[in-house]
Amino acid sequence: MVVKKIPRVIESTDGVGGTLMLQYRNTELDELGGRFELIVGGYYVMAATDGPTERMLSSEALKLLSSGDKFKGKLTVLVGGLGLGLTLNEILKEKRVSDVWVAEIEEAVIRWNKTYLRDFNGDSLFDERVKIHHTDVMGLIEKRRRTFDVILMDVDNGPSFLIHEGNGFLYGLSGMKKVKRSLKRGGVFALWAHCPDDEIEIVLEKVFGGFGVKLIKDNNLEEDLPPTAIYTAIRR
Repeated sequence: MVVKKIPRVIESTDGVGGTLMLQYRNTELDELGGRFELIVGGYYVMAATDGPTERMLSSEALKLLSSGDKFKGKLTVLVGGLGLGLTLNEILKEKRVSDVWVAEIEEAVIRWNKTYLRDFNGDSLFDERVKIHHTDVMGLIEKRRRTFDVILMDVDNGPSFLIHEGNGFLYGLSGMKKVKRSLKRGGVFALWAHCPDDEIEIVLEKVFGGFGVKLIKDNNLEEDLPPTAIYTAIRR
């Protein structure tokens, strides 16, 4: 059996983090016969095969919301990092969600989600509940206090693999304190990381007083890579 591994570049352009590239790779190893891939500055940011864990970022956060009356009504969500739109698509399935703010620093990623990826992400950017902010996610967080019920963060490959060097502040004590401040009481913060990270665990423990982590091992990978980690924390 011959596997086609050469990707087709859909579009390439300059961005904040370097050259941005959206490509499509045909391979018989994928269930649907191919996959989209997003590359920033020479680094793979996301491939469609990451889709299950990107969706789990939303589902794991929603599980932690209080079952009390406070969270039976409308929910305001912040999605940090648009990627291929799968985290956004998943959170929009929740009927309680009334407003979703999406912070994406790369204009091309926003445009691709509205064009090439529109069918793939289920028209997510055209949902009337979605507000797109072409900006750095910390710029939104710093201006908001007790605004969000849920914050879903996937702006890098994790705290130990930064796509934008300036994001290092986000994962430190000062950055996480601002994240916490922008959450409502009982609100949930969820973070996608390509592998477990000791330093972010220390920060989450200090800032939130505890955290949860779900490890997801991809058994389909040929390489012996560490599991993807989804961290969650609640503002008490």
